Amino acid sequence: MNADDAPLKQEAGALMESLLTSLLDDFDHWFQRGEQLLENCPASVVSHDDQRAFLDRLREGQRAVAATRALVKASSQPMAVSMEAMTPWHGLVTEVWGLAARIGGARADQAPS
Repeated sequence: MNADDAPLKQEAGALMESLLTSLLDDFDHWFQRGEQLLENCPASVVSHDDQRAFLDRLREGQRAVAATRALVKASSQPMAVSMEAMTPWHGLVTEVWGLAARIGGARADQAPS
């Protein structure tokens, strides 16, 4: 790489960092939303044992995202995160969406007609 490519490399690194930060922020948002939903989730929708297990997985996801943020911050070079690492996080987000739908459905069933 010659000196003329340095600004392009910096721009690409800044874009990658911005995208990764936004993606990690999204994971944090949905993991926190999952915790909020579980706090108010009736046992008729998800059993207490399943709620605890889901909460444990959400907290593990939050720890993994925090560790990823720390690694990115500590690196002097732009970093990417593999899809293999993020796949479980995507699965948790999908579960949060499903939980929100089930809670919404349960509330609709309970609403007076």
